[in-house]
Amino acid sequence: MRAALLVVGIWSASALGLYLFTSDFSKSGTFGDSFGVLNTLFSGLAFAGIIVSIKMQNDEMREQRKELQKQKKNALLYHRERMFLLLMDEFKKSREHRYTVANVRRVIHDCLGYDVTSPDQDSPVPALIDEVEGVLAGTRSETPLLQTLSRRVFRHELCEVFIKTFHQAAESVKKFDSANRGEYYDIVCNSMSDPEEALLFLCFVARHGAQTPQNPQAMKLFDSFDEIKGKLL
Repeated sequence: MRAALLVVGIWSASALGLYLFTSDFSKSGTFGDSFGVLNTLFSGLAFAGIIVSIKMQNDEMREQRKELQKQKKNALLYHRERMFLLLMDEFKKSREHRYTVANVRRVIHDCLGYDVTSPDQDSPVPALIDEVEGVLAGTRSETPLLQTLSRRVFRHELCEVFIKTFHQAAESVKKFDSANRGEYYDIVCNSMSDPEEALLFLCFVARHGAQTPQNPQAMKLFDSFDEIKGKLL
């Protein structure tokens, strides 16, 4: 529309200029030649106007696409954050209270079949810790206690729902942009006690073994395990 008005304005100005500055239209060919020039100019301007109009429409469509993409990205981020918060709420409800060292010790004893009332049995916790440290150091290949823990811990009545909802929350973090994942993962970790982080670290080592040191999220939990391992004995 703007291009069309521009063309009409230029043509009108040219016609007015021709009328004002041409003193004698009676000369042979003057009027026809003059308007022939104007018509040629008008045709060129009209073609140029079409090109300008098409370009303006393309620019407008490009801006609309950018705006739609931005709105879509914002809506997707809102949906992901909403789902993340819902999962975090479920994660907090997955246990009546934050686990203590005693809770983690009980899970380990139950999974490894240790009866604390039996005087004939030794606690498997020191041997389990040795296996974990050997795996992290790359000096241990056989880990029978960790394998037993891996088979049983995910079905333990105390932590089955807790571990499941943690995995769901951790998986939801992967849907965010890589630059922001660390912040959301820190939110998940900050909602847990040190014994809970230590238990999850044990679960990760039990399942992934020597691959654990290559996982930065898993190694964030290592400090908690290192801090409470002496209290588990």
